[in-house]
Amino acid sequence: MTKIPIICLLAILTFGACSQKKSTCTYQTDPKAIQMTWTAFKFTEKSAVKGRFNKLQAMGSSSADSLEKLITGLHMDIDGASVETDNPARNATIQQFFFEKFNPAFAIHAMATKLEGDEQKGTLTIHVKMNGVAKEVAFPYTVNAEGLLEAKGTIDMLDFGLQPAFDSLHQACEDLHKGKDGISKTWTQVDLSVSGRFQKSCS
Repeated sequence: MTKIPIICLLAILTFGACSQKKSTCTYQTDPKAIQMTWTAFKFTEKSAVKGRFNKLQAMGSSSADSLEKLITGLHMDIDGASVETDNPARNATIQQFFFEKFNPAFAIHAMATKLEGDEQKGTLTIHVKMNGVAKEVAFPYTVNAEGLLEAKGTIDMLDFGLQPAFDSLHQACEDLHKGKDGISKTWTQVDLSVSGRFQKSCS
Protein backbone atom coordinates (compact mmCIF):
# COMPACT_ATOMS: atom_id res chain seq x y z
CA MET A 1 0.00 0.00 0.00
CA THR A 2 1.39 3.36 -1.03
CA LYS A 3 1.96 5.70 1.86
CA ILE A 4 1.21 9.41 1.37
CA PRO A 5 3.63 11.68 3.25
CA ILE A 6 1.85 13.64 5.96
CA ILE A 7 2.87 16.97 4.43
CA CYS A 8 1.23 15.97 1.13
CA LEU A 9 -1.92 14.85 2.92
CA LEU A 10 -2.17 18.18 4.69
CA ALA A 11 -1.69 20.00 1.41
CA ILE A 12 -4.47 17.99 -0.22
CA LEU A 13 -6.85 18.60 2.67
CA THR A 14 -6.00 22.31 2.79
CA PHE A 15 -6.44 22.73 -0.97
CA GLY A 16 -9.72 20.88 -0.87
CA ALA A 17 -11.05 23.04 1.95
CA CYS A 18 -10.00 26.23 0.22
CA SER A 19 -11.49 25.19 -3.10
CA GLN A 20 -15.00 24.90 -1.65
CA LYS A 21 -16.68 28.17 -2.53
CA LYS A 22 -19.30 29.33 -0.10
CA SER A 23 -22.51 30.20 -1.94
CA THR A 24 -24.21 33.54 -1.44
CA CYS A 25 -27.97 33.84 -1.71
CA THR A 26 -30.32 36.68 -2.54
CA TYR A 27 -33.95 36.85 -1.45
CA GLN A 28 -36.37 38.97 -3.44
CA THR A 29 -40.01 39.96 -3.14
CA ASP A 30 -42.47 42.51 -4.44
CA PRO A 31 -43.86 44.47 -1.47
CA LYS A 32 -46.82 45.57 -3.61
CA ALA A 33 -47.94 41.94 -3.86
CA ILE A 34 -48.33 41.53 -0.08
CA GLN A 35 -51.94 40.89 0.93
CA MET A 36 -53.91 40.90 4.17
CA THR A 37 -57.24 39.22 4.78
CA TRP A 38 -59.34 39.02 7.92
CA THR A 39 -61.98 36.75 9.42
CA ALA A 40 -64.48 38.05 11.97
CA PHE A 41 -67.12 35.96 13.72
CA LYS A 42 -70.84 36.16 14.50
CA PHE A 43 -73.45 33.95 16.22
CA THR A 44 -72.85 31.83 19.30
CA GLU A 45 -71.54 29.04 17.05
CA LYS A 46 -68.87 31.45 15.76
CA SER A 47 -69.67 31.59 12.06
CA ALA A 48 -67.00 33.25 9.94
CA VAL A 49 -67.32 36.54 8.05
CA LYS A 50 -64.36 37.02 5.72
CA GLY A 51 -63.00 40.17 4.16
CA ARG A 52 -60.02 42.07 2.79
CA PHE A 53 -59.00 45.65 1.99
CA ASN A 54 -58.98 47.18 -1.49
CA LYS A 55 -56.54 49.90 -0.46
CA LEU A 56 -53.41 48.46 1.12
CA GLN A 57 -50.04 50.09 0.50
CA ALA A 58 -47.13 47.77 1.30
CA MET A 59 -43.59 49.15 1.39
CA GLY A 60 -40.12 47.91 2.21
CA SER A 61 -37.00 46.35 0.77
CA SER A 62 -37.41 44.22 -2.36
CA SER A 63 -34.06 42.41 -2.00
CA ALA A 64 -31.83 41.18 0.86
CA ASP A 65 -29.20 38.56 1.64
CA SER A 66 -31.45 36.68 4.11
CA LEU A 67 -35.14 35.98 4.52
CA GLU A 68 -35.11 37.69 7.91
CA LYS A 69 -33.68 40.91 6.48
CA LEU A 70 -36.14 40.80 3.59
CA ILE A 71 -39.22 40.38 5.76
CA THR A 72 -38.45 42.53 8.79
CA GLY A 73 -39.12 46.16 8.07
CA LEU A 74 -41.87 45.49 5.54
CA HIS A 75 -44.87 47.57 6.50
CA MET A 76 -48.41 48.26 5.38
CA ASP A 77 -50.72 51.25 5.52
CA ILE A 78 -54.32 50.05 5.33
CA ASP A 79 -57.42 52.13 4.62
CA GLY A 80 -60.30 50.72 6.63
CA ALA A 81 -62.74 52.60 4.40
CA SER A 82 -61.76 50.18 1.61
CA VAL A 83 -63.03 47.12 3.49
CA GLU A 84 -64.36 44.48 1.08
CA THR A 85 -66.61 41.56 2.00
CA ASP A 86 -68.24 41.09 -1.43
CA ASN A 87 -71.43 42.46 0.11
CA PRO A 88 -71.92 46.22 -0.52
CA ALA A 89 -74.43 46.67 2.31
CA ARG A 90 -72.14 44.92 4.79
CA ASN A 91 -69.17 46.97 3.56
CA ALA A 92 -71.05 50.21 4.24
CA THR A 93 -72.09 49.05 7.72
CA ILE A 94 -68.55 48.12 8.73
CA GLN A 95 -67.15 51.38 7.32
CA GLN A 96 -69.69 53.59 9.08
CA PHE A 97 -70.17 51.82 12.38
CA PHE A 98 -66.69 50.41 12.97
CA PHE A 99 -63.71 51.84 11.08
CA GLU A 100 -65.08 55.37 11.09
CA LYS A 101 -65.02 55.22 14.92
CA PHE A 102 -61.24 54.78 14.96
CA ASN A 103 -58.98 57.63 16.04
CA PRO A 104 -57.71 58.49 13.49
CA ALA A 105 -60.63 57.18 11.46
CA PHE A 106 -60.02 54.22 9.12
CA ALA A 107 -56.24 54.12 9.70
CA ILE A 108 -54.40 50.83 10.29
CA HIS A 109 -50.62 50.35 10.20
CA ALA A 110 -48.72 47.06 10.40
CA MET A 111 -44.98 46.38 10.29
CA ALA A 112 -43.00 43.14 10.50
CA THR A 113 -40.47 43.58 13.31
CA LYS A 114 -39.06 40.09 13.95
CA LEU A 115 -38.78 36.73 12.18
CA GLU A 116 -37.86 33.63 14.14
CA GLY A 117 -37.60 30.45 12.10
CA ASP A 118 -36.35 29.22 8.76
CA GLU A 119 -37.46 28.98 5.14
CA GLN A 120 -40.18 26.46 5.96
CA LYS A 121 -41.87 27.70 9.14
CA GLY A 122 -41.51 29.93 12.17
CA THR A 123 -43.06 32.95 13.83
CA LEU A 124 -43.34 36.45 12.42
CA THR A 125 -43.92 39.30 14.87
CA ILE A 126 -46.03 42.13 13.45
CA HIS A 127 -46.41 45.54 15.08
CA VAL A 128 -50.09 46.45 14.62
CA LYS A 129 -51.29 49.99 15.28
CA MET A 130 -54.87 51.24 15.09
CA ASN A 131 -57.06 53.61 17.09
CA GLY A 132 -53.87 55.08 18.56
CA VAL A 133 -52.89 51.76 20.21
CA ALA A 134 -49.93 49.60 19.14
CA LYS A 135 -49.45 45.91 19.93
CA GLU A 136 -46.91 43.24 18.97
CA VAL A 137 -48.79 40.26 17.54
CA ALA A 138 -47.31 36.80 16.90
CA PHE A 139 -48.07 35.34 13.46
CA PRO A 140 -46.95 31.70 13.00
CA TYR A 141 -45.96 31.27 9.34
CA THR A 142 -45.36 28.54 6.79
CA VAL A 143 -43.66 28.64 3.38
CA ASN A 144 -44.63 26.35 0.50
CA ALA A 145 -42.45 25.02 -2.31
CA GLU A 146 -43.23 28.03 -4.52
CA GLY A 147 -42.00 30.51 -1.91
CA LEU A 148 -45.45 31.63 -0.74
CA LEU A 149 -45.21 32.74 2.89
CA GLU A 150 -48.47 32.75 4.83
CA ALA A 151 -48.63 34.12 8.37
CA LYS A 152 -51.73 33.89 10.55
CA GLY A 153 -52.48 35.59 13.86
CA THR A 154 -55.39 36.65 16.06
CA ILE A 155 -56.19 39.99 17.65
CA ASP A 156 -58.87 41.13 20.06
CA MET A 157 -60.58 44.43 19.23
CA LEU A 158 -60.74 45.37 22.89
CA ASP A 159 -56.92 45.24 23.17
CA PHE A 160 -56.86 48.26 20.86
CA GLY A 161 -59.31 50.38 22.85
CA LEU A 162 -62.10 49.61 20.40
CA GLN A 163 -64.94 48.96 22.84
CA PRO A 164 -66.98 51.94 21.53
CA ALA A 165 -66.41 50.89 17.91
CA PHE A 166 -67.27 47.29 18.74
CA ASP A 167 -70.47 48.33 20.55
CA SER A 168 -71.41 50.53 17.59
CA LEU A 169 -70.96 47.66 15.13
CA HIS A 170 -72.73 45.12 17.32
CA GLN A 171 -75.75 47.40 17.75
CA ALA A 172 -75.92 48.05 14.01
CA CYS A 173 -75.78 44.28 13.33
CA GLU A 174 -77.78 43.12 16.34
CA ASP A 175 -80.60 41.49 14.38
CA LEU A 176 -78.30 40.14 11.67
CA HIS A 177 -76.04 38.53 14.27
CA LYS A 178 -78.87 36.69 16.03
CA GLY A 179 -78.29 32.95 15.71
CA LYS A 180 -80.50 29.88 15.94
CA ASP A 181 -80.41 30.15 19.74
CA GLY A 182 -81.97 33.61 19.57
CA ILE A 183 -78.83 35.26 20.98
CA SER A 184 -77.18 38.13 19.12
CA LYS A 185 -73.44 37.59 19.25
CA THR A 186 -70.53 39.52 17.75
CA TRP A 187 -67.10 38.18 18.70
CA THR A 188 -64.28 40.55 19.61
CA GLN A 189 -61.62 38.22 18.19
CA VAL A 190 -60.51 38.68 14.59
CA ASP A 191 -58.17 36.36 12.68
CA LEU A 192 -55.66 38.01 10.37
CA SER A 193 -53.72 36.46 7.51
CA VAL A 194 -50.75 38.09 5.75
CA SER A 195 -49.21 36.55 2.64
CA GLY A 196 -46.41 37.33 0.20
CA ARG A 197 -44.17 35.45 -2.20
CA PHE A 198 -40.36 35.52 -2.28
CA GLN A 199 -37.71 34.10 -4.58
CA LYS A 200 -34.32 32.75 -3.56
CA SER A 201 -31.32 32.61 -5.87
CA CYS A 202 -27.83 31.43 -4.92
CA SER A 203 -24.46 31.65 -6.66
